[in-house]
Amino acid sequence: MGILLIARLTFDLDFQIIILFFSIFNESFHIETWFLGFLITIYSIFLLFSPIIGNLSDQYGRRGFITLGLLIFALSSVILAVAQNWIHVLLARALSGLSNAIFFPALLGELGDRYSYKERTRAMGIVRLAWPITFIFGVPLVGYSIEHLNWRLPYAIMAIVAFITGLTIMLKTSPKDKTKEGKPIIRLKLDLFKRVLLDRYAVAGLIMVFFAAAAIEGIITYFPTWVETQFQLGEADISMIYAFMGVGTLFGTLLATWIGDNLGPKQCAVIGLILASVCMLLLSHFSFNPMFVILWLFFLGLTFDFSMTVLPVLLTQLAPDAKGTIISLNISMIAGATALSAALSGLIWRYYGFSMIGLLFASTALIGAFIGLFLIKVVTNSVLEKSMNKAVIENF
Repeated sequence: MGILLIARLTFDLDFQIIILFFSIFNESFHIETWFLGFLITIYSIFLLFSPIIGNLSDQYGRRGFITLGLLIFALSSVILAVAQNWIHVLLARALSGLSNAIFFPALLGELGDRYSYKERTRAMGIVRLAWPITFIFGVPLVGYSIEHLNWRLPYAIMAIVAFITGLTIMLKTSPKDKTKEGKPIIRLKLDLFKRVLLDRYAVAGLIMVFFAAAAIEGIITYFPTWVETQFQLGEADISMIYAFMGVGTLFGTLLATWIGDNLGPKQCAVIGLILASVCMLLLSHFSFNPMFVILWLFFLGLTFDFSMTVLPVLLTQLAPDAKGTIISLNISMIAGATALSAALSGLIWRYYGFSMIGLLFASTALIGAFIGLFLIKVVTNSVLEKSMNKAVIENF
């Protein structure tokens, strides 16, 4: 679990810090500011391969895919550390997205394989702490490095950590036995995809995830650029302000873990998105000084992560006989939403500014909440769930 936590730390940090480098890439490689959002888009496009990798890891084991993802990530970080033009940057982001598509489904599958049902929530929760940890500590350190040391240094360090972690997993951990009957599993997986996509509640849940992910990525993509131009702050100051969103995500995760089961995942997801929508409007229209920015960012992180923590739980309730399949589709929906919203955010920034970005994506979050409220019905019949799981096992 510790090795996997370190591995995920590198991936989460890479995803979070890219927006801090927008001004650096603009100055160093003459990439126009509005086009920088496409660095997130190309990353997310390659992340769409997640369901394929998840399927393959079910057949051939997780360890090899986890290691491969880490090694490709190390390569992408090396390319960015030595990049000389915008083509190198685009290539590095594409490889980073591909590495995440390989690593993340295998990571979740490995945790599911190695830990029993009673231990699984704790295990996944511990590994998920990588997200707020990198927000709170990693982002400020990278911001300091950009402004006072060398902007290439963080990527060099991440390359080294990913390479060492990948080798450690390959050489020092024991693999699970790979499945020998590949074709029946592929056939079953296709049946599960069909089952999910023909269930209107499951589809509504995936669409809700799409709108939620689009909202947060849309508002955050050009946030550092806006703060820099609005308050004339350096990268170190911007990263410190941005870290307060990480503090909010930590509290949001803990709050959802505490009351999520009692309140219900659907209710938590809807309430979180409605409140996140309000925070997006406040951030983009009522940030008169950096203190207001910090305040709105903290509550945005809290409310949004309160929602996102329970969304995977909600999805597994909507497809109790196809949990792995709907989770892999969840990753693809997030990737597609991120790709689209980052590109759209860049175009809006170019023509209308940050206030319009806030208005659009606050509305997007609100649409996601309404979809959850009116179009999703949660089936909580545990007897039915057990019988479905038994049927799936018998099919194997």
